[in-house]
Amino acid sequence: MDVRPTEEQLAARDAFLAGRELALVAGAGTGKTSTLVLMAGVTRKRGLYVAFNKAIADEARQRFGANVDCRTAHSLAHRAVGRRYQDRLSRSARIPSKETARLLGIRQDLWVSSRPISCAHQARLVTGMVRRFCYSTDRQLTARHLERVNGLDPVAQDEVARVLLPYAGRAWDDICAPDGRLRFEHDHYLKMWALTEPTLEGDFVLLDEAQDTNPVLEEVFLAQDAQRVCVGDPAQQIYAWRNARDVMTGFPADHLYLTKSFRFGPSIARTANRWLRHAESDLHLTGNSATDSRVGAVAEVDAVLCRGNADAMQEVLGFLKRGVPVALTGGGGALRNLAQAAQALKAGRRTTHPELFLFTSWGDVQEYAENDTAGQDLKAIVALADTYGPDVIIDAVDRLADERAAKVTVSTAHKAKGREWSRVRIGHGFAGPSVDDDGMPRPLRPSEARLIYVAVTRARHRLDPAGITWIDEYEKAAEAAGDGTVAGRPMIELSLTRQLKYPNSPMSEFVARHLPNSRAVVQDYLRRIGDLPRPVQPLDVRYPDWSALGHAIDFRFRLCLGSPLGASVGSGVDAVGSDRPLRGAPAPAVREALHRAGNDLVALVDAYLRGDDGLDGEILERLCFVAAYYEDVYRTGEIRRYSMLTDATAATTLDDLLAAVPDYAIEDVNRQLAIAEESFGPFLELPIAARVCGPTFAGSRDIGGADADYILDGLLLDCKAAIRPHQLGRDEIHQLAGYLLLDYDDRYRIDRVGLYLSRQGALVTWSVPDFLRRLGATGPLDDLRRRLREHLRLQRGDRRAACP
Repeated sequence: MDVRPTEEQLAARDAFLAGRELALVAGAGTGKTSTLVLMAGVTRKRGLYVAFNKAIADEARQRFGANVDCRTAHSLAHRAVGRRYQDRLSRSARIPSKETARLLGIRQDLWVSSRPISCAHQARLVTGMVRRFCYSTDRQLTARHLERVNGLDPVAQDEVARVLLPYAGRAWDDICAPDGRLRFEHDHYLKMWALTEPTLEGDFVLLDEAQDTNPVLEEVFLAQDAQRVCVGDPAQQIYAWRNARDVMTGFPADHLYLTKSFRFGPSIARTANRWLRHAESDLHLTGNSATDSRVGAVAEVDAVLCRGNADAMQEVLGFLKRGVPVALTGGGGALRNLAQAAQALKAGRRTTHPELFLFTSWGDVQEYAENDTAGQDLKAIVALADTYGPDVIIDAVDRLADERAAKVTVSTAHKAKGREWSRVRIGHGFAGPSVDDDGMPRPLRPSEARLIYVAVTRARHRLDPAGITWIDEYEKAAEAAGDGTVAGRPMIELSLTRQLKYPNSPMSEFVARHLPNSRAVVQDYLRRIGDLPRPVQPLDVRYPDWSALGHAIDFRFRLCLGSPLGASVGSGVDAVGSDRPLRGAPAPAVREALHRAGNDLVALVDAYLRGDDGLDGEILERLCFVAAYYEDVYRTGEIRRYSMLTDATAATTLDDLLAAVPDYAIEDVNRQLAIAEESFGPFLELPIAARVCGPTFAGSRDIGGADADYILDGLLLDCKAAIRPHQLGRDEIHQLAGYLLLDYDDRYRIDRVGLYLSRQGALVTWSVPDFLRRLGATGPLDDLRRRLREHLRLQRGDRRAACP
């Protein structure tokens, strides 16, 4: 190594040498590859280093010893499977979409929402479905593998997905055949290899860039019996939108940290740490004191980093206007294609652009981007084309310089990943969060904070934060003031789940102080779900309503337990029927109809609980699904745009709503019920007094409310209808802890806590003593409850009630 290893690097080496599996969290510029080389150099065991791309693997090969094979996932897959398809790879030139359609048997346009999707575009969508399937860990193609089609609402998307799914299955069969005729790609044999559940050669496996891992590779890595080490920075996970996964956070191993950055000095490190907090990262960087770095306005820069392509083009146009040679990372091909599509649409011609092919005019694109929530990602492009015109954009792309000759490089933050410059300015597009109807700032999304963290850590010496100066005002508004408010509202009045989103809320502060070790519980949970079966889920619908399905299975379990649906449904029915303002609400006559239908729903459920045997299972599933939308009104204070209630008329009845429940919802709830027999079934045999659904607690009134899912014979249980249960973690654990502590008077005699994973039929529980021990509790349960009561009542100003 060029420099002496840090204490953190030596600790990682020693832990590896001891045979421990590791998740090595390496902050920006902290020498992760050097650390891996150090680790591998202290053993004679054979190892495998898996890199993101060939260039990284080739560079690593020059640094590791002979005992480590440096490969990409594709090279591993090619050696095992892909070479059998080498002839197809060699002769698999691009096939025109019309020919792909002919080979698949797509012979006529598909009309959806009065718009035609040509045979060629259907073929493109089908090949896209196969590509998304290859990126996933799924074992079979489903409707959800269809990418979003701009211009179609969710119902139309589902229709297209159902029609194209059989063709996608036909395409995959062709691809898997050695003599198939469709285009064969490298990701195809990677998927085939992963489906064989391969065993990697080596005594240890080192996975680099583990925070943005292809799901296919993630599955292979996690299945290995060799010593596993994953390295990366979860705070640099910026490709989740492309279905990349963070292996590290949920990896059941020792988590060690590299925090000293050799790239920049203390001032940039402080800026990075600010964004790390908003990214919900535990990492805290220290800068290299030998490096002179400063944060502030910079007159001349080497790079400008922006949020998106449209923002980057604005910067490019500005530099070109001033005569500054400028490069655009990745070139301008994507922008040129969009500008050419805009040209065609403005001229009244159709375009083949994959994002705009359904539109017949530029006006349609403008309306879609402005008014449809699904089209918000197009707003920046539309604004750019409308402001400058397609001709100007195409001319700008033609005038771009090569990076080697450019004075300034403009890049999106995504494309800047892995790079660094001496002087960096943060450019356009990184907008601060909006405020809600109560004037409270909506939380800054951790994904956005991660992207900004990546951007600010590309600078070595000078960082100009021009595009993110809004963070000062946001933090002032979002953080609790000295009087315990957020945006003027007392934080103590927020519900348990809402408080847990703010680290300085009364509940969050108490949990952090008295139950500081949630990671230990999360790690135990992740170890215990390692061998879960694959989740049951809808397969033939592109956009399942996951929220409604989650509430529907909860309601269905409540009915099985002999309990009503809960007060939240009735409150939602009342809200619809009231004359109070309700965002998204229809005309008064329609609200009256929905109110009547909601009351009929509640009455029908009550009749069932009283012993009405005339209600069969399917009717109950339909009732539960409709009830989910009334509860959503209570939870959100609005009738959301895609709620089934938005289609009601003044003549709508409960029967109409029940008939509108999609078949996939009934099937999905039934499948979850079927797999619940072993884990959840025994609860149905409990005495009625031992089954409590939707419990509230003595402490619920000390905050803005808290109600759990179930308490069953002393087991505090939350039901989670999660497709990816490994993504559950700290928030769910803190929620369970909050419920447990808010039961001040021990009314429910809770002796166990846990999660029921309804899509896997799995139950994960802890005894209360074990749960508190793992959390690092600062005292016994009764003492913690007393302290919490005092803490919350002091926050309310009720000092007399807080006295012992």
